[in-house]
Amino acid sequence: MADMNNMEKLFETSDFIKDYFEKQGDVTAQYSVSETVTREISYIDDEFSLFRTLFDSNVGVGIIVDKKPGKTSTNSLNKETIKETLDNLLETTKSGMADDCFGLAPEIEGGEFTMGVLEPDIDKLMERAKELIEAIKNEYPKILLSQVILEHIRTDAVYRNSNGTEDVTHKGSYGVSLEFAGKEGDAVSGISGSYIKIDNLDTPFIELGRIRRDLEEAEMSAKPTPVEGKFVGKIIFTPECFMSALRTFRENALSDGVLIDKSSPWADKMGSKVASDLFTFSLKPWDSRIIEHEVHTVDGFRSEDFTVIENGVLKNFCTTLYGANKTNGKVAPNSSSAYVVEPGDTALEDMIKGIEKGLIVGFISCGAPGVNGELAGVAKNAFYIENGEIKHAVTETMISFNLITVLHNIIAISKETLCSGDWVIPYIMADDITISGK
Repeated sequence: MADMNNMEKLFETSDFIKDYFEKQGDVTAQYSVSETVTREISYIDDEFSLFRTLFDSNVGVGIIVDKKPGKTSTNSLNKETIKETLDNLLETTKSGMADDCFGLAPEIEGGEFTMGVLEPDIDKLMERAKELIEAIKNEYPKILLSQVILEHIRTDAVYRNSNGTEDVTHKGSYGVSLEFAGKEGDAVSGISGSYIKIDNLDTPFIELGRIRRDLEEAEMSAKPTPVEGKFVGKIIFTPECFMSALRTFRENALSDGVLIDKSSPWADKMGSKVASDLFTFSLKPWDSRIIEHEVHTVDGFRSEDFTVIENGVLKNFCTTLYGANKTNGKVAPNSSSAYVVEPGDTALEDMIKGIEKGLIVGFISCGAPGVNGELAGVAKNAFYIENGEIKHAVTETMISFNLITVLHNIIAISKETLCSGDWVIPYIMADDITISGK
């Protein structure tokens, strides 16, 4: 159940903002008032050292005045502070550039949405934490566990806009974050980590997400070895690594800015092949595996699931109302980061067996790719594969490929998926990647 005193405070603040804008005359506005309560438990250097509760308020406001947009936010619910913030917003918006394409969704039927677990079970959380730490000590003797952060985060929010829409949301989830290193004799690996968001405590933490695999990989990483020479081979992107790539695809090929200035390599590719037949990618805030849904878009439309690429064919861009108006396109049905990539029919172990020379890569350390998509970076949390077997962790190993064309080079997608609580992605194997070692 929602904290009624808390909700009354959020509605009171929202009413104050509504009254403020109604007095200003012709202002298109949308605003969200929220309060977040974080309960955090820390295990550092072999002991539980902290249990604290943090409170955070936020007011986010977007307006359009004389066809000019403005945004602001404050972490105070004090009315004087909010009034001063809104006064400043109106003043600074005057200096913006007018454009007929800025807009706000018409009124939609409002709703009250509850997601995840609102009230934490702290005793059970502690029980699972101790169980996790004991499991790591007993089953992973080469692991140096530096910290475990356990948290429960609850956010209540009221969203309104000047067209009459009102949404109320209550969401809560647990987060488990680990930081550790592998050791072998005097050698110690770099710091590794693992994170999972969950809405129940039914499963031992050690069995969640990629925690076991991350621990196993850290144990193998204490003595990494550079790859010998330079060659073109196959790479398996871990789900976390491919998640980072998807964010870049979205920014470089699907978003407002690159579609408006026509720098997107996919600007004229709607309905065309942009990826392997194996690849289907959607944004699904209402997927049952996504714990905290986006209920309305950044423009105030009701969020709906949609497919971006289906069997390699581009089906939708990720445009806002402004981007759609500028490009005569369609508004994307949601603006979330609920990335879902459909699984394939190949087991991860079979993917590894199918590689003569290549890598499995957990992270790429690199700068932003060029406008043409060319990317070169250092393979991190990476392992060399030869003749179908993982041989060793690698260091000082570069990989380079084109971030756009690599989608055409996907040759396998795993049956296994990783659900982080925010997204669901399998392992992705691509060919024709340049790998450079010593």
